[in-house]
Amino acid sequence: MVSLLFDQLAVHGPWLLFAMAVLETCFVTGLVVPSGVATSVSTILALEAGTPLAPFIVAAACGGFVGDSVGYWIGRRSGEHVLRDGGRWRRLLGDRGYAVQDLFGRHPFYSVTVARLISFVRTVMPMAAGMSGISYHRYLTYEIIGVLGWTAIYVSIGFAGREGWEVASQIFGVGGAVAFVAVAAVALWVVRRRSRQAVEETS
Repeated sequence: MVSLLFDQLAVHGPWLLFAMAVLETCFVTGLVVPSGVATSVSTILALEAGTPLAPFIVAAACGGFVGDSVGYWIGRRSGEHVLRDGGRWRRLLGDRGYAVQDLFGRHPFYSVTVARLISFVRTVMPMAAGMSGISYHRYLTYEIIGVLGWTAIYVSIGFAGREGWEVASQIFGVGGAVAFVAVAAVALWVVRRRSRQAVEETS
């Protein structure tokens, strides 16, 4: 998976990263779109190739912002029906619909900014924010902070990953470095899967 991501990002560059960042949070497609990993991989590619890093940073941040905005408005439109009308979804949610409204209304920093930094949680946060009824202007204030923080974190991981690759290559050789990256990728997949299962169990 990581090697394929390297190849595709090397060919399509910032445009692919932008598309992945949009898809991660605009709808449930985010469950299978690792834009955070792609941002780190893009950072490594740019550093290794000596190409400007700025286009990748802008692509990740702008893609995240667009995806979050689209997700918000999807949630806003669906929320007006789910939370205010009768019907099956309203009965299924019960009081949890009002709990969502209360969470975003009272704690926007945690429910928007901090949630934007957490894997899996950020994929559903924009739609939940839209459904909560929080105004777009207020959402935007906390959303921008979250997107910039998310971008900075994964770019920093890319810097650290590049150093890790160089160290692994020197100690274990190229084959060992490949194994190092593979193990890291599997570990990331396991963490994401467990986080997803934990959310499903508590819902």
